Formats: sequence, structure tokens, C-alpha cells
Amino acid sequence: MGRNIFLDGNTFGSSHSVGHKPLVADLSLGVAMNIKNTKIAYAFVYRTKEFDSQRNAQIFGTVSINWTF
Repeated sequence: MGRNIFLDGNTFGSSHSVGHKPLVADLSLGVAMNIKNTKIAYAFVYRTKEFDSQRNAQIFGTVSINWTF
């Protein structure tokens, strides 16, 4: 990532920041189901640590519902 304002701080002035990792890996697994014109999907995501003082990697899930008309 070239610049993450949440980790690097303010772009135009000095502010708080943390040392961060130049590369982050994501592992995503998911499942989707189609019912007529509706698609329901779930994805599980594992992301490695983004900054030096981070205790654990991030684990989160996403749910999406798509309807085609």
C-alpha cells in the first residue's frame, strides 16, 4: 500500500503515526448460493498484521446479497 492515512498520519502536516509493514497478505474463502434471481454470498478473510505494534492478525467476514432484475 502506497499510503494509509490511518497508519501514516496526516498527509500535509505532522501527526501521530505507527510503523507499518510494506506488504500485507489476505486469505479469503467463501461460499455463494443462487436462488432464482438472488445471490447470497459469505466470505471469511484472514489478513496478516498491518503495523508493528498490532497484537494479532485481522479475521473478519463479509455477507453480500445481490438481486438481479
